Amino acid sequence: MPVPSSRPPRQVTGLRAEPAIARTELSWRSLGFEPLIDHYRVHAVRGAHGPFEPDGANLVGKTVYPQLTHHVDPRGETWTYRVVAVSDAGRTARPSGVLVASSVASVVGTGLPVATIGDFDARTLEHRFAPAGYAQIPAAYPGAVIELEQGVDSPADSWPYLLPGPGDAWAGRKAYTARWRLPLPAAPAADHDLALWLVDTTRLGGTLRVAVNGSALADVALPPGGTRGSREGDATVPGTALVRSYHELPVPAGRLREGENTIELVLADGGWVAWDAVGLFARR
Repeated sequence: MPVPSSRPPRQVTGLRAEPAIARTELSWRSLGFEPLIDHYRVHAVRGAHGPFEPDGANLVGKTVYPQLTHHVDPRGETWTYRVVAVSDAGRTARPSGVLVASSVASVVGTGLPVATIGDFDARTLEHRFAPAGYAQIPAAYPGAVIELEQGVDSPADSWPYLLPGPGDAWAGRKAYTARWRLPLPAAPAADHDLALWLVDTTRLGGTLRVAVNGSALADVALPPGGTRGSREGDATVPGTALVRSYHELPVPAGRLREGENTIELVLADGGWVAWDAVGLFARR
């Protein structure tokens, strides 16, 4: 067997960040194979700072790849990062330079809620049949159409925690529609935002087709998930296998009107989505 090199790894360089809602995607240049890198340690402190000393208290993740996803508060956070390479002999490199990065703030934190279905809390538990009664959905909605009228119906009575899709044999391989009817006291003068937070999706991913008042708004590409949200309803549990995702869409003011409005969500392909919450937000 090869003998591990006694040389320490080189310092990590090229540290960069790609901000997103509830996470920051970190990447850096790979150090190659001489010496062989066992893993990288990512350290971070909250806020904008200069160089800090990496230690066990500020370790936020380990990875064998030159990249890591750091999950943060969906309402937006700023962190300062450093990365340390560790060789297969256990030798550590000098810490990288610092990188200050801010995630994208969700409209849930920046906007004013106009109407919501559920709580933005990483749980499905307030929705119908949660956390594991998915087998009841096909019988309750034989036409594959789910409807909720804002101010009249509750999520516990009218909005199942899963929206099935064509990839779900147990639900008849149908593209289910979730139809949300919500009244507005007046036609808005400014654009709004639609927040679609998911607790989990299946490994199939999929496409969620969004329409407002009968006109297409967007096709949302769903990432592969943990495929556990049909049986587990709380993504805040430490070590959870649930894979949350966040999708936020601008809704032009002209697409909304005084009186009743209808937002339709159709799972056009892929497997089910597990709802955290859905909300329409006015901009501050």
